[in-house]
Amino acid sequence: MKILFIGNSYTYFNDMPALFEAECKNSGANVQVDSVTAGGYRLSQFLSEEDEYAKKVRQLLDGRKYDYVVIQGQSVYPVTETETFLKCVSEFDRMIKANGAKTVLYETWGRADGSETLARLGLTHDEMQDRLREAYETAAKETGAILVYAGDRFHEAYRAGKDVFDPDGSHPSLPGSLIIAKEFCRVLSQL
Repeated sequence: MKILFIGNSYTYFNDMPALFEAECKNSGANVQVDSVTAGGYRLSQFLSEEDEYAKKVRQLLDGRKYDYVVIQGQSVYPVTETETFLKCVSEFDRMIKANGAKTVLYETWGRADGSETLARLGLTHDEMQDRLREAYETAAKETGAILVYAGDRFHEAYRAGKDVFDPDGSHPSLPGSLIIAKEFCRVLSQL
């Protein structure tokens, strides 16, 4: 499998694509992984004509064939700017299909309890998780994309008392990134 990950720090923390690749190889799957990541980026920035990371995405999609392209939206805006998020997923899906690949959506997770972001949004962790799931499910339904419920697995581990968050209450700890990598391996190796 040839896979391209496009995302921000939720993808590059603990080098999750490399964890995914190692997990797949340990389970006997042969994978090659590329990634384009930039801290805090929204999908719209990866679609901008002038952005350096967007140019790298276009170069990879134009120059290499992939089986799957994973896209991960900024952690809040699928909740706060749902229509923009859905529009960007649709635009990415067209580009990915032009490459001959399948679009894979990387569902993220709600911020940790007590987070300033949750307070600002007037949401609990569970409410944010529910809204993220709904936005990603809508995007998958509209495009036919594969949805990897990484955020739900992360959320379940968090609610089970596992140490999945980095101390910032947003990013994944190494155990959190391993949960994500294992879920990607589980889903993509079954396709």
